[in-house]
Order: sequence, then C-alpha cells, then structure tokens
Amino acid sequence: MRDQLVTRGHQQAGEQYDLDPTQKVRILARVHLVWNPGLRLLLLTLLLIYLPTANSQPRQSLVPGGIAIIKLEAGDASGYQFRDKPVLVTRIDGKPSALVGLPLSLAAGEHFIEKRDVSQTSRKFFQVSAKQYSTQHIEIKDKRKVNPYASDMERILKEKKRKQIARNRYTDGEVDVDFLLPVTGIQTGSFGRRRVFNGQARNPHSGMDIAADSGTPVLAPSAGTVIELGDFFFSGNLIYIDHGQGLISLFAHLSEIDVELGERVSKGQVIGKVGATGRVTGPHLHWSLGLNGNWIDPALFFAAGD
Repeated sequence: MRDQLVTRGHQQAGEQYDLDPTQKVRILARVHLVWNPGLRLLLLTLLLIYLPTANSQPRQSLVPGGIAIIKLEAGDASGYQFRDKPVLVTRIDGKPSALVGLPLSLAAGEHFIEKRDVSQTSRKFFQVSAKQYSTQHIEIKDKRKVNPYASDMERILKEKKRKQIARNRYTDGEVDVDFLLPVTGIQTGSFGRRRVFNGQARNPHSGMDIAADSGTPVLAPSAGTVIELGDFFFSGNLIYIDHGQGLISLFAHLSEIDVELGERVSKGQVIGKVGATGRVTGPHLHWSLGLNGNWIDPALFFAAGD
C-alpha cells in the first residue's frame, strides 16, 4: 500500500511518470528510511547498485534525436560537416570518430557527413530509422506560461534569439565526452516526448527532466565555458555551457545560479541549484544537450539503462 501511495505521489500535477526499477528503488529508499528503518541496508545497497555511472564514450542511436558515430581515418579526421555545420571529432576505442547530433525533425533514410576541398568532396553515409516518441500531458497552473500575454512576446522573442545563438555556438578544442550526471534524482520527463500543456500541443521535449529537491547542487557534467545565463520566461533561471566543438549543455529552472558569464568551469563543479522557476509543475532540473546545433538525448552519454 505504501509503495502504491509513493508511485501515485509522483504522478501529481498531470504528469505521467514512467518509473523504471532504478527510480522505484530510489523512491522506496526515501520512504522506508522513515517508515521502516529495518529495510535501510537492503534498499541502500540496491540504490548503490543502480546509481548511474558515466559511460566512457557516447552510445550510437541512429534515430531522430540520437547520435551517429562515424569512424574516420587518422589523416582525414577534420573538416567534416553535417548540414553545413561542423561535427565533433573525438577518439572512440582509440580511433578518431565523428559524433553527429541528429535533429528530432530528421526524416528516416540515408544521410551523410561531408568534407569539401578544392579538388574533391568526401562523404560518409549512415542510415537513420524512424522513432515514435510518446506523448506527455501536463497541467500548468500558471496559465500565462502556456498562453503568454501580448506584452510578454517582446521578451520571449529576445530570449529565443539568445538561446539560438548559444545552442549553435562552435569552438575548437579537445572535448571530454565522459560525462557526469549533473544531479541524481528521478527522471520525470523523457527526451523527445510530444508535450501537451493544458490540452494544447507544444514542441517535443528537448531534454531530460530530473526531479530533485529544491536547492540540490547541480554539477557541470564536463568542463566548459559559461556562454549564457539569466532569468528566462519559460526556462526560468538557466545556464548554457559550451563544452567545445558544438557540444552545448543547457540547465533550466534553477533556484540559484552559482557561476558568471564567461567563467571557465571544471568537470563536477557546482554551477547552480535545482529549483522550480519558469514553466514547471515542481522542482526539477531540465538538462538539454546540443550537438552541432541539434538537441539530442542526454541519456546517450551514459551506460544503457541508467
């Protein structure tokens, strides 16, 4: 009965949460530590087993919102582009590889990266499969965050432009793709889901939502530079970090921002705190991950099942 109450407690405010075994263990651990101390050791042991661990390299997922990993030759590893944007090049299994972010709008079929020079054009092809993402219905109490006033639009459009600039930023340099999870919690909103706010369809979900208590520290998953921050209409307090070569993190709905614009942050550094600012139903971290200008599923930077 207690377990049923706990599960229902994480479906409030109209959100339908898909709780996997890892998440259920975390919830039960919190409850039984108070109600049944005798289960403490067992539940904490299970929680440690299920804690997310960083993958040493991203996982390929050849679907819209996924990543294409393309092997390159040692002497031919630079200069490739996807849809006229440079792609990230790193080493996978000791060999140079291109990581290509695939937009959610990408059609199934054959696609390619290419490199052009004076004498020739080189292309490397890959096949993308269709993927049907689920739909999530959410009730927002602040109706203005669903249907903004006319007086809000100037602010919203200015913020949209700032976000586009940050998402499409590209800087050269080595990139650490062995990511840390920015906060440990319960995943309540999966990447790619079609969002319906108060019965009105909106854009697909562009990130990973992790529910955690307000004030929980948020960590930089990898080193980078703070390229944008502030209080935004829909996203609340947010931070953009440029990890290099078009790999960009966005952290939204923060209660606090603990970094400054232009600051170089280290992997694992506290950059802010979980909050409930902007368009939300409760405290959580929204984490988006951009690659060559496209939002991709952050879960692909961690071992399968985390």
